[in-house]
Amino acid sequence: MFCACAGGNIKIKIKPDRSGDLVLYQKKITKKTSGLPFGTGLVATGELEISIKERAYRFKDYTNILPPGFRLIEFTEEQIHEIQLVVDTSKTSPLLSALEINRDEINSILNEAKLRDDLLRFNTLVEFIQIEIQFPFPIKKVKFSEPRTPGEWTARLDSSEKMIVNIPLHSVWSNEHPLTTIQIYPESN
Repeated sequence: MFCACAGGNIKIKIKPDRSGDLVLYQKKITKKTSGLPFGTGLVATGELEISIKERAYRFKDYTNILPPGFRLIEFTEEQIHEIQLVVDTSKTSPLLSALEINRDEINSILNEAKLRDDLLRFNTLVEFIQIEIQFPFPIKKVKFSEPRTPGEWTARLDSSEKMIVNIPLHSVWSNEHPLTTIQIYPESN
C-alpha cells in the first residue's frame, strides 16, 4: 500500500473589510495491492482511493498574512492601485512542504493515471498548484510580471472579481522561475 499527496489548491476569499478565509485543498491517493471481496469468481487485485482534504483558516487583513511560500502585497503609487501575488516557485519552496507535495508521489500518480482512463481527470488535478482569489471588488487585469510558458503557467480572470493562477509543478522542480509575481489591477473607482 502507498499513500501520496498530489497537487494542492489554495482558495482565498477577501471581504470588503480586507478580512477573509483561506482554504487549502489537498488531493490524496491511496493504493492497496488487494481489495475487498466482491462475490464468487472474482479475485480482488487492487483498491484505489482518491480523496480531498480541506484545511480552513481566517485572516483579518489579506496583506498581513504570511503563509509559507506566498504573499499578497498592495501598492498605491501615483493613483495606480496594484496588488501583487508573490509566490516562491523555487524547487525548495516552503509551499511544497506546506501542501505536502512530494515529487516521487506525484510521478507515481501520473504514471498510474496514464495507464487508466478513469484517472485522467485526476491526472490534471495533480500537475499544478492552483491559487484562486476572490476579491470584493472588480479586477481589470491580471498578468505575470515576467513572461511564462503559455498554456502551462496561467494567470487569468475567472470572473470580474475572481482570479486563477496555475503553477506547473514540473517547472517548480526544475527551478525554472524561482520567484513568480502576478500583478493584479483593480478597476478604478
